[in-house]
Amino acid sequence: MPETEAAVVRPGTGTFARETLQVEEPRPDEDELAPPAPVGCGIQTGAGAVLNELRPGTGGSVAVCGAGAVGLFAVMAALAPAEKIIAIGIVPSRLEPARELGATHTINGNQEDTPQRLREITGGRGVDRALESSGVPALLRQAIDCLALGRGTVAVVGAPPVGTDGTFDVNFLLSGRTIRGVTEGDSDLTAFIPALASLYRSGRLPFDRMAHLYEPSRVGSTRRSRRRRAVRS
Repeated sequence: MPETEAAVVRPGTGTFARETLQVEEPRPDEDELAPPAPVGCGIQTGAGAVLNELRPGTGGSVAVCGAGAVGLFAVMAALAPAEKIIAIGIVPSRLEPARELGATHTINGNQEDTPQRLREITGGRGVDRALESSGVPALLRQAIDCLALGRGTVAVVGAPPVGTDGTFDVNFLLSGRTIRGVTEGDSDLTAFIPALASLYRSGRLPFDRMAHLYEPSRVGSTRRSRRRRAVRS
């Protein structure tokens, strides 16, 4: 190469090639990019725990303990294979979206006996799969106790403060029940995030219904107001 010519080196290209061909692909606008923005965290945590780890079979049952964002994404992900999807929470305003997003049953833990209701819903059998997303040890214990014999499995994604202990009856696990810790949905990011985007486009995972858009100026003022309230308290 003559000394007067400039060499441009790009990752993934032939560094010593005389010429490089770069194909310009159309880029989506901001409106297209906004809805899937949370896919990398809460969405893949809830949906990934169901699709990658719990994998409920057709006609099976799934109990989701905690009806926050992660729990609601788990409800959506369980919609296709599972017959009974049970959302458990204590905030009525969160249980209503759970029903709209596919939960066949909801349980208000403050008003109902959760273990008894689960036995009624499953005909005394217990649930095949459970997800604990609240980070509350008492709800984790309920999730374990509600598992069916054999291959009943609970995935734990809720994160309480470090050092928090949970309890369970060891003998309860000897019949084949499983407790499984899951981080970020146990996802292979390069494959799973495009899969979530595909589910979104097909209408099977409408996570845009859980998203709210804010102007940058409003986000900044919201943070400042929170700081002021914290200082006053």
